[in-house]
Amino acid sequence: MAGLTASGFETETYENIKNRIEVKLEKFNPGFDFSADSPDGQLIGIMTFEIYQAWQQINQVYNSYNPYIATGAALRNIGLLSGLPYGSAQRSIASVELQGTAGTIVPRNSQVSDADGNLFYISFDTTIPSNAQAVSVVPGIVSVAANAIVNIETPVAGWSGVTQTTAGTEGALAQSESEYRNVRQRSVMRNYTSSVDTLEGRLVELGLVQATVINNVSPTVTLADGTPPNTLHVTVGELAGVAAQDVAQAIFDIAPIGCPTYGNQTETIVDNQGVSHDISYSTASQVTLEIVVDVTYLSELDAGADDNIKAALVDHINSLASGEDVVWSRLFSYITPYAKAQVNVVTVAKTGDAQGTANISIASTEFAAITLSDITLTVT
Repeated sequence: MAGLTASGFETETYENIKNRIEVKLEKFNPGFDFSADSPDGQLIGIMTFEIYQAWQQINQVYNSYNPYIATGAALRNIGLLSGLPYGSAQRSIASVELQGTAGTIVPRNSQVSDADGNLFYISFDTTIPSNAQAVSVVPGIVSVAANAIVNIETPVAGWSGVTQTTAGTEGALAQSESEYRNVRQRSVMRNYTSSVDTLEGRLVELGLVQATVINNVSPTVTLADGTPPNTLHVTVGELAGVAAQDVAQAIFDIAPIGCPTYGNQTETIVDNQGVSHDISYSTASQVTLEIVVDVTYLSELDAGADDNIKAALVDHINSLASGEDVVWSRLFSYITPYAKAQVNVVTVAKTGDAQGTANISIASTEFAAITLSDITLTVT
């Protein structure tokens, strides 16, 4: 039965709504022409679609606090309940020294740039000689290494030069919904007692999209990925602005006392007693994929189905953890919900390889990734 039940909410189907309207009209005045081309048939189709849309909206409200389904503002609200705001894009910031005639005021929003033409604005009125804060005009990851900002873009009488003697703080890209969903889900693991789950949550909370923790508790067996006995192996994806030292610090804080770490990168952490500890972990490389899909829509409600299918596949692939294989058969479940899609063909491959129907093997030091442009969808 459609509606709210003890087992959840079930959306009424377009066909059932249309059938009930026709049955009631037939009882009220037998002899109605319900064919799609008739005036009555067209009116019923319009009414049915509007009622069906209302059912869909109710279903979205019901799922608005389901972190696996919610999107947009609903997903952000779930994050706020968890104390984890949505990761919007951040601007790069650097401290610069302004040269010129003493006493000259450089107005806020005056612009400077680096050798690559990236623009920065001065965040407050500054009197020469003094330091000012330069903020990237474009949000995202803009390099602010030492001596990067060198040019004046807004002429001001008495202002002759700008220098940047220290490195600034790089901005960050805005999170996609799939990235935010993963961050929120794994961040709540920090309340778990398992050190593995807690460490995964802490690493994702730093801003890492990919983080996998393997604790080899065997006293004698070396795992297939090379993890030695009684050793903790952490694998993270691209750091993307997260400091390597912060990753190592999180591992040091959570790892069991005396547990050695393993990986292809090592950072030194100094504890509060002044003792140095070498913390190792692995950095995973991205494996890009391509997917080819051919579908036939069995429902006339197919508006936007192409985009929804692509988005669902992107969310699924990009949510897989480091070392997690891409299972070909699971792709069907992300395609069929839209317009009752009949899947004629679905193939997947690493970029540049031949398309096929086999699972894509992902090594422990790799993670799968895909973009909307990597998906070819044909409707037949």
